[in-house]
Amino acid sequence: MEYKVPKYLQIKTDIINAIKSGELKPGDKVDSESVLKKKYNVSSITVRKAFNDLINENYLIGVQGVGTFVAKERINRKLTSISFSDELLQQGYKIDMQVDKIEEIVNENIAEKLEIPPERSIICVRRIRMVNNEPVAYQSSFMDSNMLNLEQAQKICESKSFYKTLAEYNIFPVGATENYSVKAVNDSHIAKLMNLRKGTDTFFVKRTTYGESGKIIEYAETYFNKDWYSVTVEVKI
Repeated sequence: MEYKVPKYLQIKTDIINAIKSGELKPGDKVDSESVLKKKYNVSSITVRKAFNDLINENYLIGVQGVGTFVAKERINRKLTSISFSDELLQQGYKIDMQVDKIEEIVNENIAEKLEIPPERSIICVRRIRMVNNEPVAYQSSFMDSNMLNLEQAQKICESKSFYKTLAEYNIFPVGATENYSVKAVNDSHIAKLMNLRKGTDTFFVKRTTYGESGKIIEYAETYFNKDWYSVTVEVKI
């Protein structure tokens, strides 16, 4: 007796083969539900079953009101380096940075995180992190102005690296703690720079970086596009 492959599985297999062959590339829009219904002579339920499986297996990503697209390869951070850039370079990614704003501010909440007096000014560096020419993160770094002044911070525009700029002034991070959560991008300016819709959920990372003396040298907040980003943590027993 001949075994008939379920139609949803046939749809699923055909899309996977198209992705693996390069016919469908990351970011490409796949045929709509109505097109696939006619092509395979199936119901909406069958097409949705195939789409749901492919989304759960990270082959596709659905954007409400827009369509279904081939998922982009995610950056997999293994947290092996303090520097985000260095870790991705080691993995063979092409990286870049676009400075959004460098400014001097006063903020009691940030000052508390830096463990400095509330009235002291803070240097804030806001930038877009690019990977393979795609914006994957929006990062805001805060430092005590007594450690790095505004003029010195401007050199980041030339070096394209926050930590390389710090090294020029003999500031070397030796460790950091990171806190991960999910947070929507509700700032329309940041959402636009990340090519996201306002209100889109992202991985939100709060990072505190320490120098050799144990003094806090940086507090940072980063929105990571969750469609591009994942983290692997190795636990040894």
